[in-house]
Amino acid sequence: MNITLTDDEVGILLTAAVHAPSLHNTQPWRFEVHAPVIDVLLDAERTLPASDPADRAARIGIGAAAFNIRVAAAMLGHDSRVVAEPDPGRPDIAARVFLGARSTPVPTLGGLYGELSRRHTYRGPLLAHAVPPRVQARLDDATRAEGATLRWLDQDAKSRLAGLLRRTDAADLRDEDRLHERMSWIGGDGGTEGVQESALGPMPVKPALVRDLSAGFDSAHRSQAVFEQDPAIAVLCTRQEDTEAWLRAGMALQRTLLVATSYDLVASFLNQVLESTASRTQVRDLIGGRSWPQMILRVGYPAQPNHVTSRRDWRESYDHWF
Repeated sequence: MNITLTDDEVGILLTAAVHAPSLHNTQPWRFEVHAPVIDVLLDAERTLPASDPADRAARIGIGAAAFNIRVAAAMLGHDSRVVAEPDPGRPDIAARVFLGARSTPVPTLGGLYGELSRRHTYRGPLLAHAVPPRVQARLDDATRAEGATLRWLDQDAKSRLAGLLRRTDAADLRDEDRLHERMSWIGGDGGTEGVQESALGPMPVKPALVRDLSAGFDSAHRSQAVFEQDPAIAVLCTRQEDTEAWLRAGMALQRTLLVATSYDLVASFLNQVLESTASRTQVRDLIGGRSWPQMILRVGYPAQPNHVTSRRDWRESYDHWF
């Protein structure tokens, strides 16, 4: 298939890609373009050995980036598909996106293009407004479309998760390797990577179902807030547990987040309990033991304006043009 991409089109595709979420906003990806193929590579220099030793979260981020490429491609009129780890001789290629011939904008995915720049992780308190069942159903559909499922937690499960979060957060404060690693990416007031202090959100006045990424670091500038006591919590799961499942989880995550954004919902993550084998096993038991928890989402309507994390220019992650 003879498909060429202009410089502007490459810019559109890769600008979309870098809007993906990643653990601590490390942006662990690089890109190669061999039109009509776009490879998304795992950047080993931007992984987190203490928090993510198997690169599970990094590959989820790559899956989200690959999905964003598909959304931008659909807006440009290309259908697309993704293959995980396509080249045994190039194990650093985590995902390969194949573009189809251009026709007209692909409505199913292309309709999400406007949400790419609107979606940001929200770390502030939520309003006491329940997510309507019909909207939950749309999020469920979005997750299933990419081969994963959402498990919405009931009150008992949320109470058990809260206890697990408290124990995990306390253990993190005693883990010097994790603290040092977080210190490299969290806080500060500039740059295009990591989570800047302005994007950390307020500090919780009392325990809440929220991750305070700055825990363990002193900050004299952050405000404080009372957080909601009963947020909607969903665990994104896959049936399999391997590198392809992690990629698919990232694609499902991003599709779900973009659909949520289209309903003016925001989300943050409670993934610290998935960053160790012991606590992740407990989360797996919490959701029934038959699927693998990949991400934990706190979902709702924002009570405060959101401060966003910056992104590197796509050219900084762009390796080759062929």
